[in-house]
Amino acid sequence: MSIINGIFLVLVGLGAMGFGLMLFYALLPLFYAFFGLGVGYWFGSLLTSAPEGEMSFIKMVFGLGGAVLFAGGAYFFEPFRRILIGIGLGSLLGGLIASALGLTGFFGVLIMIVGAVIGAGLTLRVFDAFIVVSSSFGGAGMAMDGMHLIFRSLDIFDRTAISDGVAAPLIVWIVVGAIAMGWQFMNIERWSGRAG
Repeated sequence: MSIINGIFLVLVGLGAMGFGLMLFYALLPLFYAFFGLGVGYWFGSLLTSAPEGEMSFIKMVFGLGGAVLFAGGAYFFEPFRRILIGIGLGSLLGGLIASALGLTGFFGVLIMIVGAVIGAGLTLRVFDAFIVVSSSFGGAGMAMDGMHLIFRSLDIFDRTAISDGVAAPLIVWIVVGAIAMGWQFMNIERWSGRAG
């Protein structure tokens, strides 16, 4: 089951890294569902303090619940879409940071909440740039976690080792996220519809 979880995380992560901003403008409800899935998955992981690859059914239930919640929110709360995506992406990054630091349970969820509040504030000021940065690094973190579930022997993808002072996974996370961010910034004018 951990390999299926890993494939799921890699696919969602790659989609976020490569096309986060484009998905927002082109497929709005799908975009919200996409990130709601990631938020719900990490919320389930942190809330249950489940080790990687375990309790995958519960994580998927939380993930699907997050997808439905965020897609529905995008549809029913149209004036608040930008704040909603800030909450979603901020909490996703908060969950990824909490997992990298080895924090679960109350403290892990608290970091997700703080990330959600910060994300909501940032989207009101620098929307496109926030979407690009958070989807790039959020997607990179999810893809790395998925790769670690698939290839357990490759410690370079083990983001939980960052809390133990292992630098390699942090470097990989930063480099992959930066590449994705550069790609999205190269396409920001075209995807946001402001070209020309």
